[in-house]
Amino acid sequence: MELKDFLPLPRLESCKVLLCIQPHPDDNEVGAGATIAKLTQAGCTVVYLTVSDGRLGTLNPAVNPTDLVHIRKKEAEESSKILGVSRSIFLDFEDASYPDEAELAKSITSVIREVKPEIVMTVDPFLPYEAHPDHRKVGQASAEACLFSSFPHFRTKTDSPEEVWNISGIAFYNSACPNTFVNVDDTWNLKFEALAAHKSQFDKKTLEQYKDYFDFKSRQYAEGRGFAHAEAFKLLTAAHLHCNTDTINL
Repeated sequence: MELKDFLPLPRLESCKVLLCIQPHPDDNEVGAGATIAKLTQAGCTVVYLTVSDGRLGTLNPAVNPTDLVHIRKKEAEESSKILGVSRSIFLDFEDASYPDEAELAKSITSVIREVKPEIVMTVDPFLPYEAHPDHRKVGQASAEACLFSSFPHFRTKTDSPEEVWNISGIAFYNSACPNTFVNVDDTWNLKFEALAAHKSQFDKKTLEQYKDYFDFKSRQYAEGRGFAHAEAFKLLTAAHLHCNTDTINL
């Protein structure tokens, strides 16, 4: 027998309500844009939660960070509409501010309890060599929120009891240990249409470089699976996120 026989994994492609939690306004498209488009086309309700305001997302010293916040929020909304996302929520933590993990987990738990997603999707905080604190902390806080959202005595913004919610699964993108590969042949081009909406982040040359690399990786993920392009995820349940020595091998 294997661990998945005791703790079966949910099926991402059957998800009906998905909450996508991203550190910055373009991370969902980078990590899972084609999968998100595929799910919305299949009738899944997708909600975006963007944690940071993206004010550091430029190499140009002439760009005002406050102006960039407004630009990136508008780009995020335009990009999400291309993929069929139903709603966008912004927490507006300052970009690269080393946010407090406990505060983040409470904020994310509140959103989970409100949206009631079947599956939560976010960046993999366990990615080796990940240097960006927003990615590490948002991914980790999201995992904690998925674990604690079903606990009635885990308080978020108030001291009064809240309606709890138990997720079916959490899907990490940008994972070094993926266990789920989604056929995205039909929505592959939509990923890049959505990325192109982030004009402050991707000029034509940069977008072409990203497209070449993502195309290469998607074909690697799809090899031997009967399709041309795949996006990859580490898909787990909340039970896999605590005291489980076998989770890394799933």
